[in-house]
Amino acid sequence: MPELNKDTPGFFVIFPGVNPVPEIEHIARLDGKTAENGTFLYTSMGEGQESVADKRLVEAAKNGYWALFANVHLMRDWMKIFERNLEKVTDDECHKDFRCFLTSEPPPALMPTMEIIPESVTQNSLKVANEAPRDLKSNIKRALSKFPQADYDRAKTHKDAEFKALLFALCMFHSLILGRKKFGSQGWSRSYDFNDGDLRICGDILHNYLTKYP
Repeated sequence: MPELNKDTPGFFVIFPGVNPVPEIEHIARLDGKTAENGTFLYTSMGEGQESVADKRLVEAAKNGYWALFANVHLMRDWMKIFERNLEKVTDDECHKDFRCFLTSEPPPALMPTMEIIPESVTQNSLKVANEAPRDLKSNIKRALSKFPQADYDRAKTHKDAEFKALLFALCMFHSLILGRKKFGSQGWSRSYDFNDGDLRICGDILHNYLTKYP
């Protein structure tokens, strides 16, 4: 993402069925930044994570690491502190390889003007919104695109035709669930995103079943 630099964070809006974290991790890996070598710092925000996030922001800016702070919409008060800390670390002494990423849900539909993220943070960020399509056909195409050619090549070692048929059924089921969620909580015991990561994991389980069970 050439538009990003040490002064321009990446701000990803979270929509139902869309989890941008794997894509951010993939981009970071292409640049040599991984959690394994300590150069990609991932913090899922929640109660008690404020001090951890503050330290990781300073560490990343100093050493040129990539820092991801997920679900910052849960931390409205802390975001004001983050705003000031981000201004401090992105000074002349900030490492040129430093990158900062944020993920957040949009404001509730009933309160579209609610300020969750400080205005200066959103104005200075590169904003990315990847909302899932509304219609079933587009959602199925999108779901199928999450499985590269390597998955189909892998299926050739066990049950190629069965894999293709079951994968299509899996993607259709996933797409139907995403469409069903627009009706709200009715019919669900709890709220859940049913995101791309879940879809990929189910694809891996499908491979395992077809390999192990005749």
